[in-house]
Amino acid sequence: MDNKQIARILRETAQLLEIDGAIIGRYRSYEKAAELIDGLPESIEQLVTEPEKLEELPGIGERMVEHLQEIVKTGDYALRKKLLKKYPATILDLLQLQSLGPKKVAFLWSNFKAGTVGDVEKIAKEGKLRDLPGFGEKSEQNILKAIEVFKKSSGRFHIDKAEAAAAEIIAHIKKAGKAVEDVTPAGSLRRGKETVGDLDLLLTLGAGHTSQKQVDALAKHILEFPGIDQTLAHGENKVSFTLQNGLQVDVRLLEKESFGAALLYFTGSKEHNVSLRGRANDMGLTLNEYALATLKGEKPVARRTEGEIYLKLKLDYIPPELRENTGEIAAAEAHKLPHLIELKDMKGDLQMHTTSSDG
Repeated sequence: MDNKQIARILRETAQLLEIDGAIIGRYRSYEKAAELIDGLPESIEQLVTEPEKLEELPGIGERMVEHLQEIVKTGDYALRKKLLKKYPATILDLLQLQSLGPKKVAFLWSNFKAGTVGDVEKIAKEGKLRDLPGFGEKSEQNILKAIEVFKKSSGRFHIDKAEAAAAEIIAHIKKAGKAVEDVTPAGSLRRGKETVGDLDLLLTLGAGHTSQKQVDALAKHILEFPGIDQTLAHGENKVSFTLQNGLQVDVRLLEKESFGAALLYFTGSKEHNVSLRGRANDMGLTLNEYALATLKGEKPVARRTEGEIYLKLKLDYIPPELRENTGEIAAAEAHKLPHLIELKDMKGDLQMHTTSSDG
């Protein structure tokens, strides 16, 4: 698990504890640990094997070390799971609404059993909030405005949550051993979009593990992921499910031969793919999720990597972040694609204060 995943579990535990009425010192310890871990350059997954080093970090005591060891070992935290049996997971969505903090969320739950955004919207539209202590008519209107903002982004998930979910699922899938060669995120996550509608994962099968019986066993293993809420599909080479937060995940099981074509197809965007297919047709070729092939006879000419497909289409390789059909294909043809900023391009100054002022 990476640090952001661990920090998320701690932060959600703190939020649920505050909703549950825990004393401030208890939930603040989880908040502080989450804040620290979120910005820590060292891997907590490595540090938990050296508890004495972990305890040197500010705010990390012996008990917190035990909590972190549990999270790294199990992928979750018992207290968080216990609280999510008492409260619906959707109650955490309410904290995304401006004007609603944990205390007000707890009040709405205890008085109205309002555990979803829809529940709160109904209460607010009925005018039941304006006369309550700590709310008022203006607060009621602000909550309704916040709900509208939430609804516009509902069904999509911020990239950090999608990345965290992808990492957890990939780690689970790879426990299948040699049956899995690799698992690669595609779709809008790979294109670096700010929000993700669903999660596409491409699984390349290991050598000698491509029989239908072996694929079925692998699909069964995937569906044992502990975060699954509902299984949507279980086909010959695809499994689909939703997570407890509503994110839909599609895992496609592929042979290595057609990986490049599948990665190109499922990365998108749709508009980019349509333009590529039109270019392929003009060149006497056809492009789909299986291969770039000849129109006559459908003989594959490229499919193992994206690079060779772009090359056959007489284009420079187009990075996923640019695949939005906004001129990138013409730029790739003219060898004028922009250089994307990488981490090595970033520079900055470090400013420090001493304890003589406000440090």
